[in-house]
Amino acid sequence: MFPFTELIFSPIGVGLLVLMLLLEWLTLVQIKWQPLFRALGDAAIASTVSAVVTLLLGQLLLALVNPLAVIVAAFALAVAVEGFVFMLIRKRKAAASYMAALVANTVSFIFFLIFYLSFLVM
Repeated sequence: MFPFTELIFSPIGVGLLVLMLLLEWLTLVQIKWQPLFRALGDAAIASTVSAVVTLLLGQLLLALVNPLAVIVAAFALAVAVEGFVFMLIRKRKAAASYMAALVANTVSFIFFLIFYLSFLVM
C-alpha cells in the first residue's frame, strides 16, 4: 500500500502540498475567481481548512483498501470543503464556489495522481 501518512510529514510531502497550493492558486487566477493575491489568500485558506478536515477524517479515508479510492475520496472531500469555504469567504453563489473548487482541485489532484502513479511504475 502507498505510504500516505509517511509522505505527508516528509519534506517531499510538504513540497508536494505547497506545489498543489500553487497550482490551485494559478487555476483560480486563470478562471478569474479573484485578482492575483486575493486568489492566493483564498486558495491558502481553503486548502488549510481542507487539509485539517482531511487529517481529522484520515483514518476513515485510509480504511479504504484501494489507494486510488483514497485519492478519489480525498478529492471529493476537498471539493466539498473548499467549495463551502469559498462560498463563506466571498459570499458567492454555491454553483460558482463549487465550480471554482472543482476546477482548482482537478488540476492539483491530476498532478498528485501523476506523482502517485510514478511510484507504481518503479
